[in-house]
Amino acid sequence: MVQMSQDAKELKAEVDAVDEATDRLRATFEQYFQGIERVPPVLQRDALKRRLMQLRTTQVRNTAMRFRINQLVAKFTSYENYWSRVLRQIEEGTYHRDVFKAKYRSKVNEAESSPKEKKAADKDTDEKKAPARKQTRRPRTGLSDENVDAIYNAYVTAKRRCKENVKGLTRDALASSLKKQIPSIKKQYKCKTVEFKVVIKGGKAILKAVPKF
Repeated sequence: MVQMSQDAKELKAEVDAVDEATDRLRATFEQYFQGIERVPPVLQRDALKRRLMQLRTTQVRNTAMRFRINQLVAKFTSYENYWSRVLRQIEEGTYHRDVFKAKYRSKVNEAESSPKEKKAADKDTDEKKAPARKQTRRPRTGLSDENVDAIYNAYVTAKRRCKENVKGLTRDALASSLKKQIPSIKKQYKCKTVEFKVVIKGGKAILKAVPKF
C-alpha cells in the first residue's frame, strides 16, 4: 500500500476544511437572507476565497486531488455570484423577500388606517373587552415562519454535510422544540429574545441558542 506523504496529508486536510467551511458559509448567508443573521458574512467569504485561491495555485501532482480543488473553486464561484446578486438586490430594495414584506406591511398599514378598522379598534378598547384581550395575547417567541424555515434548511444541509441521518427530522418538530426552549433560555439569561444558529462542532451539526438583549 502506498502511503501518503506528509505534504499530501496536509493538502487533503486543507481541502476537506475548505469544503466544510464553504458549506457553513452557505448556511450563514442563507440565515442572513432570511433575517436571522444581522450582518452579511462578507469577511468570512473573503477569507475563504483567499484560502481557495491559495489551493488553486498550489502545485498538485495528484490528478484526483487537482480535480477536487477545481470542483471546490467552481462551487464557491457559483455561490459567490448568487450571494453578490442577492446582496445587490437587498441594497436596491428589489430582493423578492424584502418586497413581499414591504407589500405586506403596506397592506397592514392601509387596513389599520381605514375607518372600519379604526371603529373596530375603538370597540376593542372597551373596558370589558380589554382584560380578555390582554389575557389571550400570545408572547413573542422571536421565531417567525421564515426564521423556522431558514433554520430548518440550514440544519438539514449541515447534517447531510456531516453525513448525519436526517430521517424523521421535520420542520414542525424542530419548530416545536425550539419554541419550548425559548422561555427557559430567556429566564436564564434575562434576555429579550433568542435566536438560533446552525454550527458544526466536532464533525456534528448542532443548533446554538444566542440570547439577544
